[in-house]
Amino acid sequence: MHIILNFIRILLAIVAAGVLASYAVRQYELGNRADGAPKNGDGPSLAEAVLGIALEIGAVFVSILLYPIGFIMRDTALSSLRHGERPIILCHGYMHNRSGFLLMGHRLKRAGRNNVIALNFGPTSEGVPYFAERLSETVKGALVHTGCDKVDLVGHSMGGLVVRYFVERLDGASCVNAAVTLGAPHFGTKTAALGIFKSAEQFRPDSTLIAELGRSAGESDAADMTAVWSDFDSVILPHENARLPEPYANVQIGGIGHVALLFSGRVFNEVRRAVSKDPLQRDSADGVT
Repeated sequence: MHIILNFIRILLAIVAAGVLASYAVRQYELGNRADGAPKNGDGPSLAEAVLGIALEIGAVFVSILLYPIGFIMRDTALSSLRHGERPIILCHGYMHNRSGFLLMGHRLKRAGRNNVIALNFGPTSEGVPYFAERLSETVKGALVHTGCDKVDLVGHSMGGLVVRYFVERLDGASCVNAAVTLGAPHFGTKTAALGIFKSAEQFRPDSTLIAELGRSAGESDAADMTAVWSDFDSVILPHENARLPEPYANVQIGGIGHVALLFSGRVFNEVRRAVSKDPLQRDSADGVT
């Protein structure tokens, strides 16, 4: 028991150090912007910042502890999906797995969504187009087994780019009712330079993938896509790079870190609102919560 407690203490200390370092980099980035964008004075108060960092440390710590469960969890059998109920497919982020959606998946089921599918992408060395192809296969199977003609999609971080690539580049718009991205680097992120696999190069602001998605933005207006992004994200730098281009919708969440987006009740409410829309109703207005 003593060994376990020591391990937990060391792990928590490492996580805390890493998160604090990421926010130090974020603060430096905000303080040295040359594009005329709002700087430090327009951010959260000191108390809000301390709380946000504490929540992010907790979210990262819990995510690491839950990570092995993502490989133990059994795949959702498509044959077990309820016929006639629109499926919702959850796509995890870079260096993560389906365990990141344990809480959100539970909340969705409590809200009445029974056909929840959380994917495991891999290997990490592969890229967004490869993962989007896997998502496409899952979408096709889910539609066959439920008899529905559309699915809902939710993607966190890299998973948001996978969702967007499927919608815009693989003709997925016709079979998507609503798609939600959480803290996805739609315009890239400077932190991609720290990625330990070559696939992280895709997330750089000047990458071929980001340019490709930029050219295709707005071509798939049959899909209702919303970006939920945080002004306190220390992984997406600058944080507004998590916004989707027009004509898609954007919802800004204040004071929530990158990993904490997966656990936030406010974020879940935005996800539930987006995926509950009638396919014939479209709302492209931006919002702030």
